[in-house]
Amino acid sequence: MTHLRYFDEDWDEIRDLYTAWWTGRKPHRPILAVSAPREKPMACPAAPPSPTDPREAWLDYEGNARRFEAVVASHFHGGCMVPYITPSLGPGALNIYLGSRPIFAPQTVWYTPVYKDPAQATLAFQPDNEYWQWTLRATDHFLKEGMGKYLTGLPDLIEGLDILSELLGTEELLTYLLDCPQEIHRLLGELDLIYWQAFDPLYEKVRDDRNGNFFIAFQIWGPGKTLKSQCDFSAMISPAMFEEFVCPYLERQCARADFSVFHLDGPRCIAHLDLLLKVPSLTAVQWTPGYPNPAPSDPVWWDVIWKKVYAAGKSALVLGVPPKEVEPFLKQFGWARTFIGTAVSSEADAKRLLRESRTWGG
Repeated sequence: MTHLRYFDEDWDEIRDLYTAWWTGRKPHRPILAVSAPREKPMACPAAPPSPTDPREAWLDYEGNARRFEAVVASHFHGGCMVPYITPSLGPGALNIYLGSRPIFAPQTVWYTPVYKDPAQATLAFQPDNEYWQWTLRATDHFLKEGMGKYLTGLPDLIEGLDILSELLGTEELLTYLLDCPQEIHRLLGELDLIYWQAFDPLYEKVRDDRNGNFFIAFQIWGPGKTLKSQCDFSAMISPAMFEEFVCPYLERQCARADFSVFHLDGPRCIAHLDLLLKVPSLTAVQWTPGYPNPAPSDPVWWDVIWKKVYAAGKSALVLGVPPKEVEPFLKQFGWARTFIGTAVSSEADAKRLLRESRTWGG
């Protein structure tokens, strides 16, 4: 049995559950990730205060590791809720490695446009970039500090049109899709290769004895190269454009990985779901309805999202589920290909939910 200090389950068994989820096999228990405040926080080193300057706060990986440990020591991690840290530079770090200047804010990172004319843009990964070198150092530090205590995952690189919308400007990219689509295809093709110039070195650092890795934000681990893909920009384009500018590149990206999940973000992206589910190399779908819409597990989404996902043979990553909606969702869709993430108010409630869920669905 393999245990982590801040994780209350057998890590080998949890990896078996993840593998069953990805591959569509029925697990021996529900694949449920539950967090809650610990009744008694675990002892850990004191955490230093966070720097007041946003840039310093983001880049302080030594302090961030200690602050992260203080947080996980105070929380119960049950089922598949595995504690892991990532060297984060915001949602789209690949922008920075391609020359975008980051603007650090307290809660996120913004990226400045680099090119005014896509015809003049030639994308190239910059291995000497100070922030790429920071990412390598931070990953090494997290691996060292977290050994035996928590895991280290990959940062939110992002890809495709979401990257180009930052490098070129969002409104500008919408125009370029119409005025010079051939240049956008060229740049998307360049990103196909550049993505892996960032992913592969980090994967080699963090991969475990099953060749698996965690990926930022979405609580996913897979027994091989595992990634999250997305196209939030697609909320502004038609299904025809999604089919032309997203699907072919998504297919190639996911085909090069072993396991992949697509982050479908917001009601305007639902129009692309049928096309998304036809991408053969994509393994799973995660749905974020956005405020103030009902949670992703709400029955309002069953016909619109989840029945289609299961019918297409994809796995369902259902995060941010209210505790009261775990039971009806499991009873409706069963355990196979279902991953549910939730949070409750106490450690006792978390343990009760994990225990009772074994009688729901199957």
